[in-house]
Amino acid sequence: MLRTSLIALTLLAACTPAPSQAPENAETTAEAPAVNPDAAALTATPQTGAWTLRTDEGVTAAGFGPPESEYLLTISCEMPSGKLTLIYEHVLVPDEDTTLRIITPVQTLDLAARSFNEGLPSVTAEVANGAAEKTALISMLGAPTDRFAVEVNGESTAFPWADEVSQALIACR
Repeated sequence: MLRTSLIALTLLAACTPAPSQAPENAETTAEAPAVNPDAAALTATPQTGAWTLRTDEGVTAAGFGPPESEYLLTISCEMPSGKLTLIYEHVLVPDEDTTLRIITPVQTLDLAARSFNEGLPSVTAEVANGAAEKTALISMLGAPTDRFAVEVNGESTAFPWADEVSQALIACR
């Protein structure tokens, strides 16, 4: 009888399906966030300096630059009109229409811009209140991130993110 029971157990074990293979590391099977192909621009060391926030007569602006120097990047909101303006210190001669590209780890946004070379050379992008780019820009830079990059004509500069960026953008919601 013992022999019959052992044979029955052996046959039962042989008929049981093999246990499913569980992944060794659950993290490897989870979907990784999409990687932005332009994210290589973020590997550069961010510019040194600090963000400051200023609000004056309906305009809230976040500016980044070294101490006692001109801003390298300014993000401003004209609250009455809802217009966002980005001014990036960059030489692009002659004055011409161009693209100011904002790059984060997961997204890239191209903004129509214009270069200006009188005084301090810069590239300026203006985003109107009703423009689709406005919502995308606020979404991209309004939430904390380690850094983001600005690119014009194939040249990019990485900037550290700070709460002042979010405050200037959110003022235009």
